[in-house]
Amino acid sequence: MNLLDPRPHLTPALERVVLDLCLAVPELRGLKPDAILVVALAAHGNAAASVRELSRVARSVSVEGHRRAIELGLRPPFFLEGDAARRLGTLVHELLHIDPGDPTRLYDQNRHQRTSHAALEKQARALAARYLERTDPTALLCLAHHGEVLMRQWKHRPFETTRGRRFDDDDVFEGPVVMETPAGLRGGWW
Repeated sequence: MNLLDPRPHLTPALERVVLDLCLAVPELRGLKPDAILVVALAAHGNAAASVRELSRVARSVSVEGHRRAIELGLRPPFFLEGDAARRLGTLVHELLHIDPGDPTRLYDQNRHQRTSHAALEKQARALAARYLERTDPTALLCLAHHGEVLMRQWKHRPFETTRGRRFDDDDVFEGPVVMETPAGLRGGWW
């Protein structure tokens, strides 16, 4: 992490939001936030985010001293088409895909083959709204940022052909990402 860069570092702020969600939302309490690798990813259709099991594509992934089992990837619509409430709903939606009984795996019941995107989105928005009623809103100001931030990204992303390889801090970097938030919904946080 380059501490001299004046742009705010979004990755640790998002990891704190994920941690708080996992502690505060009963439906997410079995998750292990330090096993989730939050990264910025490239576009994939119109998806704002995605999750996947890293055990399917890597022997192991250890970043910043934590063994990571799940990749939570944030895609351009997350950064360019949102505000704090919408981004929070996206995070909750993706976290609902992780199995609270085995937080190293995805939850079969919440895969979109079994539960429609619309149904899971409705549940995520309801949980996010309930969370917003009980949390300190200043903790979510990072989700209302407007401008450039630094965000963890893959230098070498695991794929099916890399199942036998170990990934670590040398395979990620902090790079710039632009966030666009509507004028009346922006917040400062760093």
